[in-house]
Amino acid sequence: ALARLALQEQNKNMLSEASIRRLKAATAADLHGPAAHGDIRIAPEVRLARGRIHEIMGEGGEVFALAAASRCDGPLIWIGQARDVASLAPTALQQFIDPARLILTIGLNRAELLWATEQALRARSAPCVILELREGPGLKESRRLQIAAEESGALGLVLVHGKARTSAAETRWRCEAAARNEWVWACTKAKRGAPGAWRASWMGKDHAPDLVALAAAASA
Repeated sequence: ALARLALQEQNKNMLSEASIRRLKAATAADLHGPAAHGDIRIAPEVRLARGRIHEIMGEGGEVFALAAASRCDGPLIWIGQARDVASLAPTALQQFIDPARLILTIGLNRAELLWATEQALRARSAPCVILELREGPGLKESRRLQIAAEESGALGLVLVHGKARTSAAETRWRCEAAARNEWVWACTKAKRGAPGAWRASWMGKDHAPDLVALAAAASA
């Protein structure tokens, strides 16, 4: 729930500084490479390929997903079970996007959530589709989502609240709060290039040109 956004600074499960230092900070090109549908930039060195599925974990995952969604124009489809999406707070959302852009889709079980996400990605009606799952998609599930995203060029974001599984996702991110309005974004899986970690801070919509600015890149 995005009432969760207001509680990010209270998160106690942040990545340790030692963990950050062990991750190699790579350039955006090294991380993601060129994509057929282009990419979006959510920080100077953090870009996500369109037409791909990206997994996001950690209590700061919603912030990362919204920062990415804010870089896409048009409708935003958010899919999850009622317990996850019914409590999204417009007052928290509007820090990142216009809540009027949001289309909520509620599924009763995992099969419905995955089916709805696949259809939304393939429909070409929204440039960004966000799915919330308790357990990450498996290889077969993620391949279906990946094919749908490739067909439309949409950005597919999967918020994983539990355990990740072996999947076909382009990248996987661990996002945790570090301080008030500051997060650690660690790319733990990248199909192209080396993983990396960054400390990012929220500057607000009025601070051009970057909605999220890099406070400091983690050392290799």
